Amino acid sequence: MNNKVSLLIAMFLLVACKTDGVSEPYKSDLHLPEDLSDFTSKMSERDTIKILADLTMEWWVRRDEITITKKNDKVRLQTTIKEDTTFAMKYEMRINELPTVILDKPNNNFEKHFLNRLERTKDQTERQYIYKVMMPNDTLIFYTDGLGDKGGEVREYYEFMRNYYPNEKEFTFPEVEIEEVDDISF
Repeated sequence: MNNKVSLLIAMFLLVACKTDGVSEPYKSDLHLPEDLSDFTSKMSERDTIKILADLTMEWWVRRDEITITKKNDKVRLQTTIKEDTTFAMKYEMRINELPTVILDKPNNNFEKHFLNRLERTKDQTERQYIYKVMMPNDTLIFYTDGLGDKGGEVREYYEFMRNYYPNEKEFTFPEVEIEEVDDISF
């Protein structure tokens, strides 16, 4: 009995010592610039893609964080919304973590939203960004040009995200009342 225990311990130590304790870090085969049109179908279960949507305009501060993962051959979308509730840039953030959604459309609709904006990644001048699509080995930054352009992109982002969260009030663009003034002089 004692020999069996000694043999078992020796075998365990031999197996444990055979590995040098250094494992190779995972390196993804995805490359965002080349795979942007179909990255969800090319993802492995070890890949994670983060998308930061900076919707901030003037005194309104909002940043959405989208995490895309794959598990059991299903691509999962998880969104966290961070918004300053003061409208005074005090960064007292309200955080709303939305439920995880399965991207089940095989026609790459999710990627098309970003692929249609690929031209926005070309200009490297210092401007505001609307999206950062990030992986450990790649980052694509999508820029906007001025407040009007940013407002249009925010509106399109809301419409895009409503496809995945149709009942979520977070992606309903606020109604704006325009007051008509008859006699105005400068």
